[in-house]
Amino acid sequence: MTKNGDNSPLFVKNERKFMENDKEFLYIGHYYDENGNYILKIGTTNDLNRRKTEHTRNYRKAKKHTLPKNANFEYDWSLPLSKYNTLRYEDSNRKKFQEMAIGEFIRNDRFVCQEKPTKVEITIRKTYTVAL
Repeated sequence: MTKNGDNSPLFVKNERKFMENDKEFLYIGHYYDENGNYILKIGTTNDLNRRKTEHTRNYRKAKKHTLPKNANFEYDWSLPLSKYNTLRYEDSNRKKFQEMAIGEFIRNDRFVCQEKPTKVEITIRKTYTVAL
């Protein structure tokens, strides 16, 4: 219970301030397209559930590498960071993925892989190994 006697969280009064200081997420996710290709995605968001729903909806409408109607976009890994750092590390890791030739780079920070990679490495001060 708060000092006001109700069950509301303390940050409700300062919701705007709370949201300004809230973290963003750097994430790795994937889906299989209608041709069976593994599509790997690196991105940033401030709301993982909302972004997952948006990816599922948008990739079902995509002209190329379409997500099947009975499938969903799935996350493999995420890490909360500041907004500046999520964008910076997204760019640096995307470039690293391109250099490593994980797959063919396509629009919206996606990589088309003929075969599913067993793992990827994300570098943010230290290196995280993400099993896929």
